[in-house]
Amino acid sequence: MSAASGKPVAIITGGAGGIGSATCRQLGRAGYRVVITDVTRERGEAFAQALRGEGLEATYRDLDVASEAAWNALREHVLAEHGAPLVLVNNAGIDVVKDSFATTPDEWDRIFAVNVKGMYLGSRAFARDLHAEAERRGRHASIVNMSSICGLIGVAFQTAYCASKGAVRLYTKAQALEYSALGLKVRVNSIHPGTVDTAFAAQCLKELGEVGFAPSPDEARAAIARAHPIGHMADADEIADAIVFLASDQSRFMTGSELVVDGGYTAQ
Repeated sequence: MSAASGKPVAIITGGAGGIGSATCRQLGRAGYRVVITDVTRERGEAFAQALRGEGLEATYRDLDVASEAAWNALREHVLAEHGAPLVLVNNAGIDVVKDSFATTPDEWDRIFAVNVKGMYLGSRAFARDLHAEAERRGRHASIVNMSSICGLIGVAFQTAYCASKGAVRLYTKAQALEYSALGLKVRVNSIHPGTVDTAFAAQCLKELGEVGFAPSPDEARAAIARAHPIGHMADADEIADAIVFLASDQSRFMTGSELVVDGGYTAQ
């Protein structure tokens, strides 16, 4: 796989997880060469192989998004093996479901390192490469930052997560304005999903049940589903479709925007 294929390159962090894997598949189907990054090598490599089996162009690389050295190593690899990217999806994220008193300083720092610092490091590593590829192709490149409805509203027992996702929202807006001021042809937007029916959400719902949100994980799940006026949680493809939209020229007049894909949750 090389830059000679002419397809644009998309890098997705947390690409072996629920939303991430759906996004990789949808971007692949949309004509991108996909670089899947995660911290789960066996699962990530198996997923990349599965995508190749579907006729898509995909490779896997390990990446700790909180590590500057890891991002620099990824950049060297991507430029050497694939060429400059046109899309960066900063999707990797973690959660802490505890009250503020039980959340430790180390947990607080780690959630910000992954959920916020990781986006800064990734964008810092690749922004000029994204610009160069945008110039070459005569269009804008795109960065999509994963926020959440928890970046728009408060949720009990998820104070660290809400704080991190709120930071993503405003980081995205400042980042978009800064790139424009610097003359970089890179659009930056955030996406704010409601609850998505993935293993990540299942674990969060289990932990919410344990801290008293609902008597059991099943009841927590039912309560969350009812809280979305559309009547159910999202599936990962529904979020991935929105990410592909933000990555594509269909959203070419959007930068510094927040795309809320929440089944009506925050309309209430």
